[in-house]
Amino acid sequence: MGNIKIHELIENRWSPRAYQTKDVENEKLQRIFEASRRAPSAMNEQPWRYIVGVKKDGQVWRSIANSLNESNQIWAQHAPVLILTLAKKHYTRNGAENSSRYYDLGQSVAYLSIQATNEGLFLHQMGGFSQEKAIENLQIPEEFEPVTVIALGYKGDLNSLPPNLQEREKQMVNRMPLNQLVFSEWENSFFV
Repeated sequence: MGNIKIHELIENRWSPRAYQTKDVENEKLQRIFEASRRAPSAMNEQPWRYIVGVKKDGQVWRSIANSLNESNQIWAQHAPVLILTLAKKHYTRNGAENSSRYYDLGQSVAYLSIQATNEGLFLHQMGGFSQEKAIENLQIPEEFEPVTVIALGYKGDLNSLPPNLQEREKQMVNRMPLNQLVFSEWENSFFV
């Protein structure tokens, strides 16, 4: 399909594992979360919540880091900000299960990602963590479900990573072509 031009913020988004120890400015964090707040959601429920741990401040960052799988702790230990994403299980207005909560949280994180890229920051989303540890460490109420952890900061030096992770970082991120993702009928590509 050739070279399709997309917005540079989307084109430049990257999920590195190497981070600088440089602190992320509070003003940038406010703008990132303001962008996430603006995401659409079913019935305007806004079921996303974020717990932010800043490394220099200590305990919350350590609680989130402690919930990560060992393979993620190896590199995420250098990220100056760790964010736990949560989804509210039920609608506030009627108590029914919110089956759109993950979709809505994902949209909020997408807005956060684009704004972070605009701020010169990078983030890496992780599903490799213990929900149970996060709930226990951060005393999360039953109504909220931990979904992912995000490492956030300025991109660091590749050489700060162990050799196996350096190799993974060097590999080009391959995306499936549109003709394998978008259909007019099942298995009939919308784009020829």
